[in-house]
Amino acid sequence: MRSIRRDLAVRIGGVSLLILLVGGFGLYFSIRGSLERQFDQGLATKTQAIITASEIDDGEFEIDLDIQAFAGFGTGDQEDYFEIFAEDGSSFLKSPSLGLRSLAKPATFGEEDGSFADTILPDGLPGRAHWRTYVPAIDDDEVDPLPPPTLRILVASDESYIHRIVRLIALLIALVGGAAVVAGLVILNGVVRAGLKPLDRLSADVQAIGVTDLDRRLDPEGLPEELNGVAAKLNELLERLEASFTRERRFTSDAAHELRTPLAELRVMTEVGARWPEDFSEKSGTDMLEVISELEALLDTLSLLARAETGPRRSLELVDLEASLAEALARFQSEIEVRGIRFDLQVEPGRFLSDPVLWRAILQNLIGNAVSYAPRDALVTVRASPEKLVVSNPAPDLEPEDLPYLFDRFWRKSESRSGKGHAGLGLSVVRASVDVLEGTCRASLDSGILTLEIVW
Repeated sequence: MRSIRRDLAVRIGGVSLLILLVGGFGLYFSIRGSLERQFDQGLATKTQAIITASEIDDGEFEIDLDIQAFAGFGTGDQEDYFEIFAEDGSSFLKSPSLGLRSLAKPATFGEEDGSFADTILPDGLPGRAHWRTYVPAIDDDEVDPLPPPTLRILVASDESYIHRIVRLIALLIALVGGAAVVAGLVILNGVVRAGLKPLDRLSADVQAIGVTDLDRRLDPEGLPEELNGVAAKLNELLERLEASFTRERRFTSDAAHELRTPLAELRVMTEVGARWPEDFSEKSGTDMLEVISELEALLDTLSLLARAETGPRRSLELVDLEASLAEALARFQSEIEVRGIRFDLQVEPGRFLSDPVLWRAILQNLIGNAVSYAPRDALVTVRASPEKLVVSNPAPDLEPEDLPYLFDRFWRKSESRSGKGHAGLGLSVVRASVDVLEGTCRASLDSGILTLEIVW
């Protein structure tokens, strides 16, 4: 299983190791190059000192012994050597430190002047050589009829101590770098662990939320900015999940509650018909069909309410306001005539985008409630436009304190509001449908007139 902590430690550790390796090698080669340049500069200085000390005196070539000794070529114990060659390549003069030995000529000795090259000293140690071509000076007090010879001097010095210093530096860099890597990994592990504590806390909080703890929320306090959005989204999902579970439990409870009575009636009718079939009449069958119709209507309403509350899934189409209102009134025409309900229609013609199923549910429930609950021979006012729907009807049995409960499921003011076909779900369906259509639903009561206003 992948771990963010392990991935971060490996990646940061790898990058840190690469940086240390590059830095270590860069430091090593920088110091080594600096030491070699200083060594070559010293070698060139010694060569210049011998050239300066060389002169022709009384026709003889000689070198100032003091300068020669000062330059480090005085005894055989020294690790500095020089050898002067004539134009024909023969050895002209050697430093006392060479004795009877000779210096090995580098491969480019006869071609390039003033160059440097690695070499092996007479005692077998690694050395560095430098050579130059020069003409010795003539003593000012003497006039020599012959021109001075052209000579080439080869100077070599032991550089084994440079190698030892470079190896020591490499060892120190390796030791310090290794210690830095180990210490860095330990510190890095602590830093990564501390940096991921908010993520660990968030993970623990999420895992602690069970099916029965959906009301819990994640605390964004103390979380870094990068996790605030995650916590907020998880809280939003938890809220939706809690609402979904609550909705499912409420739907099951409400359905069971409302189905119990008609099912009990149907059971009694069926048992009576089975026990005394000779008494089963046409009226008994009609009563059973009415109960079954009531069950079907209740199930359709619960299904529509569940659909509206599952979320904003809409199928928008152009709806004709006048035609849809006329269709809703036609559905209740018989009841309107029986109860003598009169309608004052103030309709602004037009078409608008809406979900036809949800819009039909809103209209039928508002018109149906007004027809069923208004007193006989009452006047119902309907004001409709493509932006708003307002339905007003007398409601003498309602009080202002009843308004907050109007849209609750299965709420009824009194037994008179619980006739057949009315389960107290109509306005709940209206509110749920309006919410899906991203509108507002408001109820008001003024002088016994109930007004329901829908705006979308």
